[in-house]
Amino acid sequence: MSQSLEEKSREKIAKFLPDALKHSLESYHRFIISDELPDDAKSFSAHHSACKVAIAHIELLLKLAKWADILTNKAHNEADDAVLAGIIAQAQSELDQYTEKNI
Repeated sequence: MSQSLEEKSREKIAKFLPDALKHSLESYHRFIISDELPDDAKSFSAHHSACKVAIAHIELLLKLAKWADILTNKAHNEADDAVLAGIIAQAQSELDQYTEKNI
């Protein structure tokens, strides 16, 4: 039987999403840790805005992961699922911590 467009999309997303999410988290951490907070208001505002954009990107990837239901997608094996579940949990934790600090 032929796959629907939605099934094909979920399968493609399941393949690229783990790396995209991991890369996004690593980039966010490097940016936050390596950059000193700017001294002037304009630079601080730009830095803060960049952090918000990174968090929004991670949040969208998490929403995409939930839509694609990638942990139940049969394209992965159990070891891949465990790694992916860890990445998703880490990303969700980071997002929750950010949200709690900025409410």
